[in-house]
Amino acid sequence: MPFTKSQLDEIVNKYHTDGYVIIDGLIPDELYEPLCAAADEVTDKARRREWKDVRMVGKQFPPWVEGDDVWGVQNIMHPDLAQPVFAQWYGSDDLLDVSAALMGVTRDDMQFELFNILVNPLEKDYALSWHRDDIKATATPEEEEEELKIKHYSIQWNVALYDDACLTAIPRSHNRVRTSAERKANLEGGEMPGAQTLALKKGQGVFYNNNIMHVGKYNLAVKRRTLHGCYGCPPPGDTSRARNLLQHGLGYATDPAFKSTLPQSLWPMVDRLNGLQASMEGKEQVYSQDL
Repeated sequence: MPFTKSQLDEIVNKYHTDGYVIIDGLIPDELYEPLCAAADEVTDKARRREWKDVRMVGKQFPPWVEGDDVWGVQNIMHPDLAQPVFAQWYGSDDLLDVSAALMGVTRDDMQFELFNILVNPLEKDYALSWHRDDIKATATPEEEEEELKIKHYSIQWNVALYDDACLTAIPRSHNRVRTSAERKANLEGGEMPGAQTLALKKGQGVFYNNNIMHVGKYNLAVKRRTLHGCYGCPPPGDTSRARNLLQHGLGYATDPAFKSTLPQSLWPMVDRLNGLQASMEGKEQVYSQDL
C-alpha cells in the first residue's frame, strides 16, 4: 500500500532528527518468499566461491581480498546471478517513494547505485570497526566538521529478511563532530558511549544517513539475509558520489543488455549511473575508505 504524505512527512522528520528511521512494510507479501529463496541461492554460490564478488571476513571496505568466510554478497542484480526478483524489488514503488522523500527529490532525480546482501559468517563471529562511510576515522575534528557539511546526495538502507540485530549506531551523530570519548573509542577500541542497537524484525527496513557513527556485528549462529543498498540523487555534473560508489565495481551496469533485465522504472536511474561512470573514465579516483 502506498505511503501517505503524512506518513512520509513523519518518516522524513525522524530521519533528519535521528540520522535513521525504521519502517515497516517495504517487502510486498508476494515478494517475501522469492526474495528469501534468491538470497539463499546467491549466498550459497558465494560460500562455494561460485560468485567472486563478495565481502570477506577481515576487511571492511573494498577492495576485498581472498579469505575463508563471507559476510556479504555484492552486486546481486548482476545478470550472471539470474535473480530477477532483486531488480523487481529494488525498483518497487514503496522503496523508491520512501527513498525519494528522504533525499528530498522526485523519482526522476534518482540514480541507480548499490544492492548487496549482508549474511552471517560460518566460521567465527565478526565485527566491523566503528565508522562513518564517507569520513575516515583518522579525520581531525576540523576535517570532520568540514566534511559533515558536504551534501552527499544519497540514501542508504538495510531491509531484513529475518530478524536482524547486527547494526548499532549512535543516534543523532550524523551531523556533529565526534566527542573526545567517541573519537577515542573509534580509534582505539573499547566501549562506545551512546551506542544503540537498531534491531529489525523480518520485513522491516532501516534507512540511515551513512555518516551516522555505526558498526555491524555478525553472529555466526544467527541466520542473516539482509538486503543492503543505496540510491543517489546527484545534480547534473556532480561526481561526488563516485568516491563512495565506484570502488564497488559497477562496470556491469554499462552493458546495454543489463538494462533490458530491469523494470523500466530503473532505466533512467541506470543511465544516470552510467553517465557518472563515463565522466570518471581516465580520471584519478580517490575513494572514501580503504580499511
